[in-house]
Amino acid sequence: MGMHKKPQALRELHGTANRNKYRDNQNAPVPTRGIGPAPDHFSEEQSKTWDYLVSIMFAGVLAESDRPTMELLTVLFWRFRNGSYEQDAVIPALAVGEMTLMHQIMGKYGMTPSDRQKIVVPKQEKRNPFEAL
Repeated sequence: MGMHKKPQALRELHGTANRNKYRDNQNAPVPTRGIGPAPDHFSEEQSKTWDYLVSIMFAGVLAESDRPTMELLTVLFWRFRNGSYEQDAVIPALAVGEMTLMHQIMGKYGMTPSDRQKIVVPKQEKRNPFEAL
């Protein structure tokens, strides 16, 4: 089985973008809008959890197309923090499968130390603060 294709941004970061140019996806989607505010159907506590998770993400990682996955992560994380716990036991309110799913989604967004190394964040243009004067 062949190796998985690396994203163009990652190949540029590693300095291998000029090799095998035929592999470049010229039609790769480029996000244009951010994630936006929490969904209207969220409770106030869930909206605060959404805001918290969005605030700790790396700039440029979330886009509007990530809203469904971010909703799922928010609900799981909210249940993890605020769910019911059995008396005299340290058992999270999530089932093992839900914990695994939450961890996988967090990894996709670069929220674990090892997965953070795989995230390529778009570079921000350096602006001169005196440019407008």
